[in-house]
Amino acid sequence: MPSPSPAGETPLRTSAAWAPCDLAVVTATGPDAVRFVDNFVTAAVSALAIGQGTEAFFADARGQVLALATVLRTTTGLAIVAASGIGPLLRDHLERYHIRESLTLVDATADLATFLLTGAGAADQLATLGCGDLPQADAAHAEYLLAGIPVRIIRVTGRGNDGFWLQSAAGRGEALAAALTAARLPRAEAAELEAARIEAGYPRPVDIVEKTLPQELGRDARAISLKKGCYLGQETVARLDAMGHVNRRLAVVAIAGDHRTDLPARVLLDDQPVGLLTSATHSLRLGCTVGLAIIQSRGLVGGPLRVAAAPARIVSVVGHPEFESQS
Repeated sequence: MPSPSPAGETPLRTSAAWAPCDLAVVTATGPDAVRFVDNFVTAAVSALAIGQGTEAFFADARGQVLALATVLRTTTGLAIVAASGIGPLLRDHLERYHIRESLTLVDATADLATFLLTGAGAADQLATLGCGDLPQADAAHAEYLLAGIPVRIIRVTGRGNDGFWLQSAAGRGEALAAALTAARLPRAEAAELEAARIEAGYPRPVDIVEKTLPQELGRDARAISLKKGCYLGQETVARLDAMGHVNRRLAVVAIAGDHRTDLPARVLLDDQPVGLLTSATHSLRLGCTVGLAIIQSRGLVGGPLRVAAAPARIVSVVGHPEFESQS
């Protein structure tokens, strides 16, 4: 089974490229917006200053994950950025609890165009386009003029495609894409972006299977505050923290060869299912197929694993690199 090798470096590790981002955006504005949303997320949103942001889980009353999002503190409230298609779910979830608070919840997805600029030199490329003094912390953001187009630039790290989200009004999206093209920036291949996401262990909604708990996704340091006040699902999160462990975790799985299988696919240990592969693509860096699966604890340290008829192994357990299968 191949291991990561400099010989397998991908183009995004040596140059910058851009791509459209199919993201959902829900805005919460008004005097009570920040305090209200803080009641429904695992992160300490109320502690954010304008221009800061954080990852956060939205959970139900049982503590099971509804969505993983990036929450941005703005001058008018909050912008909640999540995977495509999640906008209506998040808005409806929050609206269900909205009674007398002074805020407005809007699915603003159709009003915005979002692009990703990622890869080596992305910050330098933005500087040449007139956007200097860029945000440094994850999810930090600020307003700029890029080729005369008003944009919000958001720093993103730890999602596999490290770099920047560029957000403009929907009507300026074509002009923004043209400006990136005119700067001779190549358009990133979707398959390469997907491989980088999976290798980094960043889950899409398809990877957050039914009854997933926040700590199972390995983003505790980024998305969970254990010091904030009460929020929906907090009892489960606090109990898991007190226990010190969960019984399964999101893992990056390497599968021998350029394996093709229908998804979802069972991950097997001694012919017994120990997990479910939910994303998969070919990795140039690893020289094989790579995927994401939530794996039971016994599958994280046991072996050999299989997906269909192909040998497989754990490359890393997200957020817990000390767990690694050597099979």
